[in-house]
Amino acid sequence: FNGLWGGANLVPSHFSPYKGAHFQISFGIGALVANLVVLAIYGLVLRCWFGRPMPSFHLRTMALPGFVSGILWCAGNFCALYAVNSIGQGIGYSLVQCNGIVSGLWGILYYRELRGTPIVFWCVACLFCCAGVLGLAAVREA
Repeated sequence: FNGLWGGANLVPSHFSPYKGAHFQISFGIGALVANLVVLAIYGLVLRCWFGRPMPSFHLRTMALPGFVSGILWCAGNFCALYAVNSIGQGIGYSLVQCNGIVSGLWGILYYRELRGTPIVFWCVACLFCCAGVLGLAAVREA
């Protein structure tokens, strides 16, 4: 399901006169509505099923980090849309999905989240990811 959903999320841009970053506003509105719906369902389940109130949002503590991380994610999404629009969906989207390699490197090298054998498995997964991107690049060149 994730592969189908992730691989098809930019298909509407093929049928629209608008390309790339023009979808940023509609994506943001859709994300806002989807998050509000999920939050409302969570609140209803907590209240009706478990009889508990919603936990505190800690807005004073989380407002600035949440805002900064949202802006950084939005900038990354904007650049990803621009890259996919510029070099094509096959290679562009694959390169964007290589962000897991960068995140994994942060987790391994800075936060020390993995040690020992799991790092070997992570490296093998990175090799598969890079091989897939290189394979798509080779197909596009042919």
